[in-house]
Amino acid sequence: MSQHMQDTVQAYFDLFNAQDAQGIADLYAHDATVTDPVGTPAKVGKEAILSFYTMAVKNGARLKQNGTTRIAGNAAAFAFTVSVGAMTNVDEDVAVAVELPKGGMTIDVIDTFYFNEDGKVTEMKAYWGPSNITQT
Repeated sequence: MSQHMQDTVQAYFDLFNAQDAQGIADLYAHDATVTDPVGTPAKVGKEAILSFYTMAVKNGARLKQNGTTRIAGNAAAFAFTVSVGAMTNVDEDVAVAVELPKGGMTIDVIDTFYFNEDGKVTEMKAYWGPSNITQT
């Protein structure tokens, strides 16, 4: 299972950078939750998760992993940087309902994935806040 979790994290990066929201959603279990960032309402179920990632990839954000994926039990944790070009439509059609600066930015994030016995992600939590955002 450890290798499968490593492979799933790599697939997450590859699919996100390819702007493949459906592929990302397919990594999740049917009743999974995504909380991004922690402190905002969870997106529950594949339909909500697909909608979230459709919005997340549409501005061409790119992910770059920082360091290695950590595996413990049925969980994976990994740090990465999100790079976003000049934001347009910041007040509408956004994936994350938090205050973000207008313009280009990078966000330093730590995500956790929890997996079920079938190898699907059941819970994702993203840890980041205003102090992790740098305007470019």
